Amino acid sequence: MLIRSLIVPVLCFASIAAVQAEEKNPAAAPTVDECSKELLLSYFPEPFVKETLKKNQIPEDKWSAIVKDLASNDKTVLPRVEGKADKMNPNPLKSPEYREQAITIFRETLLEIFTEVMNKNGITDKEQIQGMLDEIQHQKAKRFAKCMEKSRKEFEANTPKEESNAAPKANGSPQPH
Repeated sequence: MLIRSLIVPVLCFASIAAVQAEEKNPAAAPTVDECSKELLLSYFPEPFVKETLKKNQIPEDKWSAIVKDLASNDKTVLPRVEGKADKMNPNPLKSPEYREQAITIFRETLLEIFTEVMNKNGITDKEQIQGMLDEIQHQKAKRFAKCMEKSRKEFEANTPKEESNAAPKANGSPQPH
């Protein structure tokens, strides 16, 4: 389905800057749990939500309810996106040429859900809410980039190296080309 095919490219493009930043200032490699499918595919991963709430000085007694509400709403993202897209002609989820529109629908839907949950928990500043969602998405992109880099390095380490064409013969002289 096109929806799933949009998620990875969005994360990949958003991750380019994060990879470049990590190359300049490398941190510890992510662990397997930090690269779990559940964490990377969740729209509102708990560790990123909590970190963002802390940075934004949201009272800690609200965190549990916010995390729980966002987790339960995670399952509603795709149906909501599909519902919006079905009302459009042409449906941007049915053709890659409308990828930008599909991405916009995803972003709007994530903001709607995040705003609903935050409002329910007494946080109503629209700019702060948008900023917190952006921060969560940035953390996801950064983690995705780290995990892709880790995966690439593991793949390279487990892939046999090709022997050079100029490898020495048994007698020690190079092979002719």
